[in-house]
Amino acid sequence: MVARALSGGLPSGELESESLMFFVCASVFGAQAIAVGLVLNRVNDRFGYWLNLLTLGVIDTAFVAFMVVPGHVDPVGGLSGPLVWVAAAVASTIALSRSSSAAPHNET
Repeated sequence: MVARALSGGLPSGELESESLMFFVCASVFGAQAIAVGLVLNRVNDRFGYWLNLLTLGVIDTAFVAFMVVPGHVDPVGGLSGPLVWVAAAVASTIALSRSSSAAPHNET
């Protein structure tokens, strides 16, 4: 839908504009999550942990509230991303707590 809307120039309708806005937002927050993960989370940095946890938690909560609950997105497809976020949050919390208890963390 987004590629079709962009092939003819700027989106003209409300649905096409909202689809493009959602695609851009999802791409930006996805890129942010990947960048923070590669730079900060792989070394168990607390700032990176909280940045991704809070940012993506708010975005996933808003997605579920405004897209899944009203029925714009099917529940199976719509809840898969937030469920991956929950699994990642649990795994990164365990990893961060184990690294903190194993060695003192030098905060910058």
